[in-house]
Amino acid sequence: MKVLQVLPSLDVGGVERGVLDLARGMKKRGEQTVVLSSGGELTAELQKMGVPHYTLPVQQKSLFSLALVPRIAEIIQRERIDLVHARSRVPAWLAWLAACRTGIPFVTTCHGYYSAHPLSHVMGWGKLVIVISRVVGRHMIDDFRVPPEKIRLVHRGIDLSQFVFSPQHYDKKPGVHRIINVGRFSPIKGQLEFVRAVHFLRRKLPNIEAWLVGGEARGKTKYTTEIEKTIRQLGLEQTVKLMGVRRDIPELLGQSDLLVLSTLAPEAFGRVIVEAGAVGTAVLSTRVGGVLDILDHNENGFLVPPGDIIAMAEGMYEVLTDRERSKKFAANLRKKVETQFLLEKMVSETIAVYEEIERQKKILILKLGAIGDLILITPSLRMIRRRFPEAKISLVVDKKLAAIVSGCPYVNEVIPVSRDRLSKIGYLLRLAKTLRKEGYDISVDLQNNKWTHLLAALGGIPQRYGFRRGKLGFLVNRHDRSFDIADYPVRHQFRILSKLGIQDLDEDLELWPDEHSEKHVSEMFVQHSLNGSSKCVGLAVGASPKWTSKRWPLEYYQELCTKLIQQWKCSVILIGSETDRPMAQQLSKTNTEKVVDLVGKTSLLDLVSVVKRLSVLVTGDTAPLHIAAAVKTPVVTLFGPTEPKRHVPPGENVTVLSRHIGCQPCYQGECPEKDVLACLKKISVNEVFDAVRKYLTP
Repeated sequence: MKVLQVLPSLDVGGVERGVLDLARGMKKRGEQTVVLSSGGELTAELQKMGVPHYTLPVQQKSLFSLALVPRIAEIIQRERIDLVHARSRVPAWLAWLAACRTGIPFVTTCHGYYSAHPLSHVMGWGKLVIVISRVVGRHMIDDFRVPPEKIRLVHRGIDLSQFVFSPQHYDKKPGVHRIINVGRFSPIKGQLEFVRAVHFLRRKLPNIEAWLVGGEARGKTKYTTEIEKTIRQLGLEQTVKLMGVRRDIPELLGQSDLLVLSTLAPEAFGRVIVEAGAVGTAVLSTRVGGVLDILDHNENGFLVPPGDIIAMAEGMYEVLTDRERSKKFAANLRKKVETQFLLEKMVSETIAVYEEIERQKKILILKLGAIGDLILITPSLRMIRRRFPEAKISLVVDKKLAAIVSGCPYVNEVIPVSRDRLSKIGYLLRLAKTLRKEGYDISVDLQNNKWTHLLAALGGIPQRYGFRRGKLGFLVNRHDRSFDIADYPVRHQFRILSKLGIQDLDEDLELWPDEHSEKHVSEMFVQHSLNGSSKCVGLAVGASPKWTSKRWPLEYYQELCTKLIQQWKCSVILIGSETDRPMAQQLSKTNTEKVVDLVGKTSLLDLVSVVKRLSVLVTGDTAPLHIAAAVKTPVVTLFGPTEPKRHVPPGENVTVLSRHIGCQPCYQGECPEKDVLACLKKISVNEVFDAVRKYLTP
């Protein structure tokens, strides 16, 4: 696996040190990493490790930075990156756009307690979201609406070989009590409060020395000036020393009696506390944020309320003057570091997140068509599941048809949507936002219209498979251009599936009648005296109101019905929707004893159970045709305005009757010719009867 780590810079800091540690740990395990930042003094350490580094100004907060996206995408492709890992908000936007462009999975690590600004939300868009403490995880869930199942807690870890554990200095009485405060200079870090607490402490414990280690962000000096002014005002020039930014933090901690973390805002983690535990230095901290993942009050450290200067001064006095207590804190903290905050553990858990992303892909399949179209994708669902056995597969369908695939074993969930509302931008954007939160890796568009193309793209799905069709076809970035080449339905879909690495074509249709429908239909058949030995011929006499051109003439059905009853003594079952009732009522007058009218009296799943019990079905190019093929009921199908090669379902017991006259196929909902429905009228009753008889003959 090869991972691209993206962060603002490689100057000295906790995030930067964590990236180096991870790069070193991954290299030891034989994994590869590449780092992208604006550069910094730690770049040299990466070069010593042999880790490639690319320098781009990814830290700049400017719309002009969007010009970097193609260059980052080029790096991803050149280095053959498997996963992009962003660690800060501004670079995360660029990395996310490049990941979407290249179809590479995107993951984030939240190192901070971010303000709920719109630009911060990208940190929750990772396929998985790594957080460095429980408080950061809670923050991302509550304030950024990241689903809890996407959160992965990975505490930051350190390499203990870089630290010397030496708590023995607590066995001696010190000449000077040395206190150290480490962190970026900022009002929220509480350095001023620390200085004032030292002022109060000096009254009770004069032999103290306080080190302030750190500095402000590049180019800033205002807060440092304020700290220096406060030190002078309190007369602490000989007590408090400004040490600047240092690279030898472990050594400084080892020379200190107490580390004080004085932060006022929630601390995301507190790496320096872990480092203090590694060298054997006692810790006092304000009770905020991720600190609570590390310190347990009076067990391995001392906690005080944030901003309470008096409590901080009194706490420092207690710990500094009780050497046994300090030694106990140091020993207990070291034990916790050894079990929970090791570099090896951080590396293992981070790589485990990478592997989880690689192993458990999320796939979204889009099919919003009619019943027959939905049934025709069941082989594709099965083939996709075989190709990705551990993936989470979701199927987006029209909510009116969701029931027919509710029992499908090849998908993890069915997402019902209002197909007729997709053209409304508000509904489309809300749906896309929901999909984006799920972090899908792959979309397979089996509908292939402008709305499904747009939905997958707005949903932030990096790898979008489908036919390139229409003006928005360019949104499909793993496309096939052969949509207009006629082929049998499943084979037509297979052109898309082959791009997913699916090599073996499987055309077997399936449906899954539910237990309730099976029971209900059994009771209906008993009510109409239809036992298991009866020959039952189904007639689907109607078609969609938009496709009256698909209807075989009613008088033909009447003649066929009479012949079937007279010559085969079979029962004729009429099926269809509520709109077909007028035709069914006329047809049922043919022989009221042998004709069972179920038109408009069955649910979608009931209809599946009815068709399953038929000896043979006669239908046009409508939904019952595909239901029959899926439940292995023999079917005689009559094609008029549509092309059989495009729509006939696969199956051994499917007989297609069609007349290829000059105007066929026309794909017109209403026949425009003078000789109305000539394509269907030329299919004779005797021809259909003979085809049916073939399936009724023992």
